[in-house]
This record gives sequence, C-alpha cells and structure tokens, in this order.
Amino acid sequence: MNVGGYLGALRAGLRALAPNADFVPLAEAQATLDLLDPAISGDLAAPVEIDGSGMPALSWLLRARGALAAAEPVPQAELDRARRLDPAIATRMEARDRLAALQGQGCLPTSRLRGAVRRRGATTDFLLTFDRMTPEATWVRTRVDLTGPAGWEEAGPIQLNRDGTVRLHEGLSHLLGRHLNTPIGALCLQLQDGTGALVSRLSRGVVGPFWFPGQELGAGVPAELGRGLTLHGAREILGREVLRSAENDPLYALRGERPEILPPDLGLVRERRFAASPALAAPLRRWAQGLGCAITVAKLR
Repeated sequence: MNVGGYLGALRAGLRALAPNADFVPLAEAQATLDLLDPAISGDLAAPVEIDGSGMPALSWLLRARGALAAAEPVPQAELDRARRLDPAIATRMEARDRLAALQGQGCLPTSRLRGAVRRRGATTDFLLTFDRMTPEATWVRTRVDLTGPAGWEEAGPIQLNRDGTVRLHEGLSHLLGRHLNTPIGALCLQLQDGTGALVSRLSRGVVGPFWFPGQELGAGVPAELGRGLTLHGAREILGREVLRSAENDPLYALRGERPEILPPDLGLVRERRFAASPALAAPLRRWAQGLGCAITVAKLR
C-alpha cells in the first residue's frame, strides 16, 4: 500500500471538508496525519493498520502517539556516528529526531474534555467540548452548551475557579465517553440529569468513514461509490436555534431507525457532508436524493 498517498488523500479530504468548531480541529487532525507519515516517523509506528471504516486504526494511532511521547532531539554528532556504524539504527534515530520536532504541534487526543464559561449574570452558562478517537477509528467531537440560574454550578460537576477557569468532574468525561453512539436526544436528557442544568445546544461532529477502492462500503451503499475517494463529515445539532428539524444524513436514513423523541423546545438537524473524487459527486447526490436527503459534496483534489 502507498501509505504516503493514502495519508495525502486524507489530508486533501480534510481540507475540502473545512470542518468548523463542531468537529475536531483541522490543525490537530493534519498534525496527526503528519505523525503517521513514514516520511516523518519512519517505522516507529509500524505496522500500518487501517480500520474497516477506512480511517487509520486506533492501534496505529496509539503507537504513533507513543513514539511521539518518547521522541527527543538527537545531536548531529550522534547521528553522524550512527550513520558510519549502523545505517539501520541511524534511520530510526533520524525518525525520532523528526518526531521530536512535532512535539510542539497539537495532535488529536485519544480523549479530551474541556470546559469554558460562556456567561455569568442572571444565568451561568458553560460550553463543554469532548473530543474522542473511537474504536471504529472515527474522530468525534461533542459540544454541549449548558445554562442554569446564577450559582447552579456551585453544587454540581462543573466548578468555576476564582481565576475564571473551569474544573470538571471526571464523571462527565465517563458519561460522554459511554454515550458516543447514544441517540442525541437521549444524550441530552442524560446530560441534563447529570449536571442539573438545561442543554440549549448539543452537537456531535464525526470525521469518517473514508471510502476508497477495494473497501467494503456496507449494505445499501451502491458499489459505484467505491470507485474513488470519499471522506465523510457527519453532524447532528440539537438545539433551540434549530427552528425546523431536518434529516439529511443518508447513512442514518439507511438504518431506518424510528424518529427520536426530542426534549421540548429543541429541534434536530442531521447532515452529512462529503469530500469526494470529482467523478463521484453526481452518484453521491443521486444516492442521497433516493433516500430523501440533500447533501453537500466538496471536490477532493
């Protein structure tokens, strides 16, 4: 397999998707792909493993992150000596040296929960952002806007420090991690029960799967969609801002699930954006339209 070509296609797909704040950060995603690139990490993250979703397997990512954590700059004199004595060892030392240069760049975490205060006044509002690499190798971000009367947080799992920073109880991370695949309406109710606040907006953005020739696409997906490259960016938004609910995710429509029961006053939008080879734009739209979904296709170049 041409690993460099595979990673290059993923980079191009990410640029074409141009993910917003409801998805994992683009810069961190690109830095993670740099970390996997044998041109940088050599064989320190080997073997290359690709999940059935077409995304880099979690085991591959974890090895690369371990190599990054252990990397340190190698003095030029040591490199020169190793090149003279043992070229194979020198090659690995060079890879460690290149990885050390990446340590200042942010890579995607396996799991990360952050909190920020939005407003303090008649209400106290917080934003929670939870990023996770899933066992299915997709990259997921869950964002939660919480609001409650002034002082509600003093007895809850979200604490506001005097300096304005936010301290989060570890139970919140466990809750969000357990419910990565829970229907978003049910997740909203779990969060409200767990925090004692109201959810005004809840979003879940997923990067992946990545379809390419030779990959199993799944039941109901036309084979012609496997004749090129397609990176998915799916998003669900549940919130007061959604005045008209809409279902525009063809993979969700394929599953034929019953409509969710939503919390009062919150609408739900599901959508799936594709970054695809130019020849696949029309087939993707026809397939989605047949399932009653309007989609956006960005050309992958």
